[in-house]
Amino acid sequence: MAAAAVSAADSADPAVATSTCAHCNREIPSPNIALHSAHCARNLHLKCEHCGDMVPRKHMDKHYEDNHAPVNCPRCKQTVEHELWDLHKRLQCPQRMLACQYCKFELPAADIFEHQDVCGNQTKYCQPCNKDIRLREWIGHELLLHSKTNVTPESSSDRSMLEKEEGACHEQVRPVFGLTYKQLLLTIAIAGLAVLIGSILFQRRIGSSEA
Repeated sequence: MAAAAVSAADSADPAVATSTCAHCNREIPSPNIALHSAHCARNLHLKCEHCGDMVPRKHMDKHYEDNHAPVNCPRCKQTVEHELWDLHKRLQCPQRMLACQYCKFELPAADIFEHQDVCGNQTKYCQPCNKDIRLREWIGHELLLHSKTNVTPESSSDRSMLEKEEGACHEQVRPVFGLTYKQLLLTIAIAGLAVLIGSILFQRRIGSSEA
């Protein structure tokens, strides 16, 4: 009955002056504005000043807390805008936990780089090469030299294969312009021989002209 009365009161006569309701922004006949405003304040939705959504008045506080209230990060104690909370948790919080890429131990993001500098300098024994390799260089070392086989010697046949791999490993270290160590020596020898032959021919040509 009251709702019907309010609805009737809301029907604006073009000849009657109107006032704007502070709650719903509708134009209401001025004589009825007080009744309408009281009803509107109790029952109707309010426009959220943060997102523009129309929210039931009784739910406005909860809407603000759930969607717009700043969040206090429990890890770093910073106050973060609600809209940036997910980004802060995943990428920005200096106390978020990250795993070391070498030992997989989890540390706060603020400490991870210093830890990895130390951890990456630890060594791991490479059996095919018979030497220790730094952890920071391990992946590149395996890809460069042992991408197809990485044999652990358990028998005489395995040890034989290991010796072959070790020899190949020494040949492949420090390639120069795509050449292995043996190929480089051969190239130098051929170049030296060519220079020597050229020098002899040049001396003979000079001797013939003087004669």
